[in-house]
Amino acid sequence: MKTDIFEDMKERVGCENISDLPYRKRAVWEIIKQHSPLDYPKEQLEKFSHYVFGVDYAVIMGILEMKGSDRPCRKCEFTC
Repeated sequence: MKTDIFEDMKERVGCENISDLPYRKRAVWEIIKQHSPLDYPKEQLEKFSHYVFGVDYAVIMGILEMKGSDRPCRKCEFTC
């Protein structure tokens, strides 16, 4: 089981610091779409979702379920 989504995303996106992740939402989102985030503890996914996207993890999961939609997501400020 993976242990730290913050560190893993930092590496995958190519950020120097975790604090850069909210400024790289598009890149983070693309990685989340390709790799299931369910390998991480639910509490950590909630914290990550709030930190990077400013929304509950349930919102992220709802968007993933609508994957393929070209509708913009107003809460996350990008197209799903």
